[in-house]
Amino acid sequence: MIWLFHRCGEYLSCEVRTCLENAGFELLIARAGQVQLEWYPDEGQIERRWESVNRELRREGWGELYTATK
Repeated sequence: MIWLFHRCGEYLSCEVRTCLENAGFELLIARAGQVQLEWYPDEGQIERRWESVNRELRREGWGELYTATK
């Protein structure tokens, strides 16, 4: 899944994907030249982390612009 967010002319993308190098999942957060990549061993952990990131972004004033599935 890919989510795009916006805030005051800034854009941010989040992607949850299957990790290709080893078993598990990755959360990729990209904004203004910064990329943060996190790895989680199972679906439950990545889901909890995504929910936390989503709440944090909304508290910071980020609005969801677009959501896509691959």
